Amino acid sequence: MPFMAPAADNERAGLRGFLVQQLDGVRHTSFGLTEEQIRLSPARSALSVGGLLKHVTLTVNGWASRAEAAPEVPDFDPEVDGAVECMDFIVTDDESLASLLTEFDEASARILAVAETKDLEAVAPVPNAPWFPKDLDGWSVRWILLHVIEEVARHAGHADIIREQVDGATMYELIAAAENTGDLGFVQPWTPPEQ
Repeated sequence: MPFMAPAADNERAGLRGFLVQQLDGVRHTSFGLTEEQIRLSPARSALSVGGLLKHVTLTVNGWASRAEAAPEVPDFDPEVDGAVECMDFIVTDDESLASLLTEFDEASARILAVAETKDLEAVAPVPNAPWFPKDLDGWSVRWILLHVIEEVARHAGHADIIREQVDGATMYELIAAAENTGDLGFVQPWTPPEQ
């Protein structure tokens, strides 16, 4: 069933399944959108589908870097070493849906590789950044993966709301269209609205 994480018979499979489900949820919100539509901010905030893709990519890459390097500090941490700017939710003129999805897919592959191969007990040191706790030495890779699931799920919900405001498309019909499920009886795959 494309709308649920797959059943899992072990912890790694469960972590990977929920990561895939939530990452796909964010990705699918961009399905069928134009370059103009990925930049629209139809709610009271500045959030857009493209901006959320960009932010989730940055966040997933930051946590993947920490988990990959555990128990050491990564050579480069995207969230700490200068890549974060106030504009990380803003799609710039030199970015496109294709470029955002390429970077998103690369970040997704990184965190999925962590879920498949990294020692879940390894501890990643807490970076020295004002938004991280000062009273903690580190997080286990297991905690990092659970945190990424939570973080991506939060932004998948944001993206669902923004997408629905852009053109009325909802999560189930977007998943059905993106995954080419055909008519499931209870949901029709999304099709572009009539002009």
